[in-house]
Amino acid sequence: SGDWQVRFFRKIAYGNYSKNSLRSEKMMVPSAGLLLCVAACCFLPLLTVSAGCRSKWKHLRGDITEYKLITVLKVPKITDCLMKSSAAEAHAASFDAESGDCALMQCARGGRDACRKCRHEKDASLPMLWIKDPPKTCWKTFQHRVDGSVSFNRNWSEYASGFGQDESLNYWMGLEQLHQLTATGVWRVRWEFSDWNDNWYWAENAPFS
Repeated sequence: SGDWQVRFFRKIAYGNYSKNSLRSEKMMVPSAGLLLCVAACCFLPLLTVSAGCRSKWKHLRGDITEYKLITVLKVPKITDCLMKSSAAEAHAASFDAESGDCALMQCARGGRDACRKCRHEKDASLPMLWIKDPPKTCWKTFQHRVDGSVSFNRNWSEYASGFGQDESLNYWMGLEQLHQLTATGVWRVRWEFSDWNDNWYWAENAPFS
């Protein structure tokens, strides 16, 4: 089914933002899910990475379906892979030591931070990727709907306390926890949409409280 996600991001010094940055090429299918980022941070411009240096790359779990492949190169070792990835301004890379395949990727959701979801680190089924200059925080899901296996036709008590499976499936965090997370500070909200053909669209708004 389609998937609609919304994320919040606490803004400390983010800079300018677009209130309506929805990018679309085709008609959206209205189907639904939501996301939220829980830690304060400040994004900085991309830093130049020295050849062969791993210090700006972190080995983290990531959803490879949220990235677009730039190219696949043959290299002898991981340091060469990261050097090539830096030169290509890739956001992420994967390296297979046995084959020497170095896959260079960019986030396909509108910016490198958009692919960093908190739920990824808890999902052992996801591969380990090399992520360049990962933000110090991540987007935390507060609602996510991927199919009709969980009913969202609930009473007030259930919407207040939360329900569903987990953040990667059909899930609602709950109004009480959502209020606690957004009660202080200035927040940024992001929507992500997919249609039946797995085409993705997104929009951002701020402030949110």
